[in-house]
Amino acid sequence: MGIDSLVRSVTLLSFLSWCPSLTDVAFPAEFGDIELSGYALGMAPGNQDLVNQGTIVSTSVPQGLGTGFKIGVFPSALNRLVGLEMDSNIHGTALSFPNIANGRHHETGRSDLLMINTTFNVILRYPGERIRPYIGGGIGWSHATLLNPNIAGRDDRDFDSARTFSYQFLGGAQVVLTPHLHLFNAQQNIAIFLFGEYRYLSSNYHWEGLAVDFRTHYGLLGLGLRF
Repeated sequence: MGIDSLVRSVTLLSFLSWCPSLTDVAFPAEFGDIELSGYALGMAPGNQDLVNQGTIVSTSVPQGLGTGFKIGVFPSALNRLVGLEMDSNIHGTALSFPNIANGRHHETGRSDLLMINTTFNVILRYPGERIRPYIGGGIGWSHATLLNPNIAGRDDRDFDSARTFSYQFLGGAQVVLTPHLHLFNAQQNIAIFLFGEYRYLSSNYHWEGLAVDFRTHYGLLGLGLRF
């Protein structure tokens, strides 16, 4: 199974496992908005510095694809302008860099990379009827796993994981497709919305003999429900 297939499978199972538990509960409209959404993402990390066995080199990180889901709460006490959001996604990419550590020359270190990010975000939005632009930021953790690494001079294993603190900034907009819909026997109106989002995420990973100060841009496109 390739990384992209694993990404799609894990996120789909996670997303489906959330749906029944959330939709069985009728949230009163007076409380505020409850949002549940899933999305596809693309990443554009670019080249970044990497420390390999004490030597600093520039690493190439290709673009990658993944999926994710998020759950948001926008209380009516805050006029539905400010909300809290939990977000989780998974995607694959790779590392490729010149392996010049310990006197080596003309060698290349490579590894596939599987990343799982979970953040808790504060969102500020404009609660329009049809279009809802928003900005926000959050903190959380990121889990990055080297898969099948091929790095000379390092005691490689089939995989090596690193977990670290991460933070992100984001901005986007929702477009309401269906403002009044009854689903799952819910007592209140449910809106279906499409959204697009930009994110910038920062994480610092440290594996055995290897570390990278990871910075990446994400583009998201997704579909959600508002209860």
